Amino acid sequence: MSKKPVVGFIGIGMMGWGMAKNVVEKGFPLLVMAHRKREAVDDLVSRGAEEVSCAKAMAERADIVVLCVTGAAQVQSSLEGPDGLLANARAGLTIVDCSTSDPDLTLHLNESLAKRDITFIDAPLSKAPADAWKGELSTYISGPEALVERLRPLLSTWASTIIPVGGPAGSALSVKLINNLVTVGYVALWSECYAMIGKIGVKPDVFRQVISAAGLNCHNFQTFSKYICDGDPNTHKFTLSNCLKDLTYYNRLATQHNAMTLMSDGALQMMKLAKSMGYQDRFMTQLVDVVARLNGDSEEQAGGPAKS
Repeated sequence: MSKKPVVGFIGIGMMGWGMAKNVVEKGFPLLVMAHRKREAVDDLVSRGAEEVSCAKAMAERADIVVLCVTGAAQVQSSLEGPDGLLANARAGLTIVDCSTSDPDLTLHLNESLAKRDITFIDAPLSKAPADAWKGELSTYISGPEALVERLRPLLSTWASTIIPVGGPAGSALSVKLINNLVTVGYVALWSECYAMIGKIGVKPDVFRQVISAAGLNCHNFQTFSKYICDGDPNTHKFTLSNCLKDLTYYNRLATQHNAMTLMSDGALQMMKLAKSMGYQDRFMTQLVDVVARLNGDSEEQAGGPAKS
């Protein structure tokens, strides 16, 4: 049996912790860095991972480094500086970026790092932290078939579905941004609908029953509804600031391709308003509270959790 590559993992937050857990439990030597969530580091070390002091130290030993950080700025900060990944990266290193970042940055890094014989490729994610913990995420990946197949054993540790998108680096990220437009767009729609249900004096669970019995019923709707109907905001653990970031990236992508943005513009403006109203750190289910306030209503008047 061939020896498994040493994997470094940067970004052991809500998604990354579960992903890294699966990497080490499925037999890959794993290096992790200190993180603000100390609990995650200690847990992974207890499962067999080794902690290193910085990204530079990780790059000295890893064959593959996985990034699972917030966005483009965090990707760059992981790579740059005297303690960054690129400070002492060896030829032959592969960097797999699972962040929802900027496709332009990804393509630039892919092309510039290739001159150093370093592979940089995007493999963004779908689903939730609970799926990451179970190893049942979906992953899209750019790049040639040979690269996808080389990385498939690692990707399979955290993903039950792997979708090669073909195309140059950044292509999978572009698909991810379109996917996130669907997700956030629906959240914006559900928020407006539930706020309107409150306006007409109907209980939110009635609307949940209506959609649940119709062709529009889906997992997105059911998990979203658990906040307004049951008071649980944690079923969509994705912040409104991250929604704003992703739609901003999408808008930039669409503008580059001279594509219309009628639907995404509306959702983007809702996210900007959420930030200006101080809701940026709340989860996307709580966008309904933003719409209620814009309607001049309280959460109670909107039929939300505070009333139930």
